[in-house]
Amino acid sequence: MIETQSHRALRVVLLIGVVFLGILLAGCASGLFPQMTYQGRLTDENGDPLDGNVRIRFVLYHQLTGGTGVYTETETVAVSDGLFNTVVGPSSAVAGLTPEDLAEPLYLELQVANGVYTETLTPRQRLYGAPYAFTLMPGAIISSALSTSAAATTDAILTIVNNEDSNPLPVLRLEGLGGLEIIGLGISDGVGNAGVIYSHKTSLHSDIRFASNDEYYIDLDNDNNSGSALRVRNGAKTEVCTITEAGNLSCIGTKSAVVDVNQESRKLYAIESPEVWFEDFGSAKLENGVANVLFEPLFSAAVNLAVEYHVFLTPLGECNGLYVAEKTATGFVVRELGGGTASLGFDYRVVAKRAGYESERLELMDSGLEEEQP
Repeated sequence: MIETQSHRALRVVLLIGVVFLGILLAGCASGLFPQMTYQGRLTDENGDPLDGNVRIRFVLYHQLTGGTGVYTETETVAVSDGLFNTVVGPSSAVAGLTPEDLAEPLYLELQVANGVYTETLTPRQRLYGAPYAFTLMPGAIISSALSTSAAATTDAILTIVNNEDSNPLPVLRLEGLGGLEIIGLGISDGVGNAGVIYSHKTSLHSDIRFASNDEYYIDLDNDNNSGSALRVRNGAKTEVCTITEAGNLSCIGTKSAVVDVNQESRKLYAIESPEVWFEDFGSAKLENGVANVLFEPLFSAAVNLAVEYHVFLTPLGECNGLYVAEKTATGFVVRELGGGTASLGFDYRVVAKRAGYESERLELMDSGLEEEQP
């Protein structure tokens, strides 16, 4: 047994710590937790090996000296001829050994006692990862050759499985900050083609969900050195909808607004035109057979009124008829036919070319660059 007299101090001749710090997978019965096997040899001050049951208190710190322990565990271990072997660490997730804690340096301190005599062994021991754990170091690469011949037993170099059936948490979380850029997941085929994400190709309903509690951004041509587009293709690989980095939207189907009508969702279809027109509506009034209508300033800023535009009139009362007597870049003049002098209201519709798109008409659809191949 351990000597209890104060002059018979314990000393450690050999302490061997073999560490396996697993990923904390709370709620997963088959998950790995931060446990380690620990072997050591206890002797008295004369070097004689100890025997019997010994209480050992294991404490983990983030510092070599001082500080507060982040995890404490006391075990009764059997010592035979000075040798003992035990497992240290929790079998479930506990405070103090979260993934963030395990990312910091850890030092192990032992207190050995038999109920009366207690001695703290110094110095604390720095815990190091096993060699295979080095593949998880920043910048490390998990690499292997995987051919279709292995498809019967495995379908990936690395697979992470979440066996939780009810209210599962994400099986993998990627985080990172890089100045003004958010660095999370980079995808590449190794030969320059990057950014390919597939759901399960053989599943009938293999949805991909992107969830955010705020904005969701898609940056096209982030390095600003090419013409890029967001392209949606159907099962026949036909492009059905395209958004270019200039903001041009092209779709082969209909464009609809969905509105509630009589407690049903109904589609209202967009009117298409061979040219790029903006239109505005308004009302005015003839006074003694004439009206001078000025364009709304914001509408004027969105269109080019220096080129041809169109005005459509609807009188709201008896008259000889209305016509547009003059069109300028600031407005138009309406008169009653036959020199009439009626005073009545009328509605108007103005259709003008969008500024910057005056010459566009029935453009040929550009299918874009062919998909890059390895």
